[in-house]
Amino acid sequence: MSNVKFGAEAWNARFSGEGWAYGKEPNAWLAERIKPGSGKALVPADGEGRNAVWIASQGYDTTVFDLSDVGRDKCALLASQKGVVVDYQVDDLETRNFSPGQYDLIACSWFHVPWSMFCQHYPRMLSSLKPGGEFICEGYHTTQMEMTSGGPKSLDLLWELDEVMDVISDGFTTIHAAVETVELDESDLHRGRAHVVRLHLAKRKHRK
Repeated sequence: MSNVKFGAEAWNARFSGEGWAYGKEPNAWLAERIKPGSGKALVPADGEGRNAVWIASQGYDTTVFDLSDVGRDKCALLASQKGVVVDYQVDDLETRNFSPGQYDLIACSWFHVPWSMFCQHYPRMLSSLKPGGEFICEGYHTTQMEMTSGGPKSLDLLWELDEVMDVISDGFTTIHAAVETVELDESDLHRGRAHVVRLHLAKRKHRK
């Protein structure tokens, strides 16, 4: 498998156009699962901020971390248009410090990293959920390799459900975990039939 990593320079180039590369609307899976609430939300790798801005509009104190400073500027503009505030931090999954029990919600779409990085750092990230906090995400399945509706063209970046759950599910209750075929309509970059992994997990509360 290839050890592919899409760095800040490439993301900045993708986000430097006039519009929003993946549109201004939230990912459909996140919008379906996240209900209006309060508390703190972390939205990793949110690029131009479409998910974070929507989550902030649902009542959450919302933080993004992402490699792209161009994405940060786009997020600030979108947040201003929608009348919300998002704390966008230019940061890297590998080096970011995650404080335990900090967030009520972690939500992301298409946050694909090399598998060795996933195994090491996704559990660190999820450790920052409070007991009862929820993790909601969507990523591309390995069978997406043959599809033309978006996603990385490296198996090292794509997900097998069982492998992902083996890495991150310890200490969580599974609300939803499935491989699904969906119709994407997020932009020209994510449009058409796609094979995806959809997750909704809740961190177990400690027994007294």
